Amino acid sequence: MSAPRAIRWNGAAVDAIPATSRGLHYGDGVFRTMLQIVGTIVDVDAQIAKLRHDATALGLVPPALDALRSELASVADLGDATVKLLLIRAGSGRGYRPETDEADRLLLAYEPPRAATTTPFDGLRVIRSPVTMAAQPRLAGIKHLNRLEQVLASRDWPDGTDDAILGDDRGVPVCATRGNVFWVQDGRLNTPAIDRCGVAGVMRDKVLAAAEALDLPCRIAAQPWPLLMAADEAFLCNSLRGIQPIQRLDDRLFGAPGPVTRRLIRHLAHPTLPSR
Repeated sequence: MSAPRAIRWNGAAVDAIPATSRGLHYGDGVFRTMLQIVGTIVDVDAQIAKLRHDATALGLVPPALDALRSELASVADLGDATVKLLLIRAGSGRGYRPETDEADRLLLAYEPPRAATTTPFDGLRVIRSPVTMAAQPRLAGIKHLNRLEQVLASRDWPDGTDDAILGDDRGVPVCATRGNVFWVQDGRLNTPAIDRCGVAGVMRDKVLAAAEALDLPCRIAAQPWPLLMAADEAFLCNSLRGIQPIQRLDDRLFGAPGPVTRRLIRHLAHPTLPSR
């Protein structure tokens, strides 16, 4: 990704963040990455709610709703963008024990993703990652700043790979490096439970709500890899690109997108950007 088009630290334009930041030293904070189209953050209410929820889970006092809205609005003039908002525990003292529950705010705005679209009929080429996610129920679901598992899983992809799905210590799939995973078997939607590790994304919530609205049965549970590999169709989802069908998972080929995936794509109508 290119250099940020804008950086804000607690609302002020800066070139860099303090070297003593606990986010840098300990990963003590949370973040959300959002799609901005024509100056408007997509699903802004849901994104802010997730950010504030995750901050509370780390024992941070989340900034007020109006303050976060104002922060995001400060980069509206950039038009189309990828916007990342981090809440980092304040304080600069050395040592693991926190000094405060207050949060610093770091806002970064980048170029929009090259192909933010919900109609990728060619589908994604995905692998099963050899990286195992560590179980930590107190962090499960939240998007904290320690993303080393995703870094490790992204490091040695074969050429032509679009994403990797990580499993946990029980040998069940959890999520992809850049989103959540769903699959369809006999007309039923399936997705892993995010109760031991992994991130519960905004788009995951939207897909689950869409399934309910469309009367699609859905199972949320830990399920073994063979059930995913034997699925009729599968897809990944995140807030930048919406739903992206999986064409290939290791050596398994899927129809991309399958009929249920198409139905969800049409129902959600995630905003799109032209390929860049």
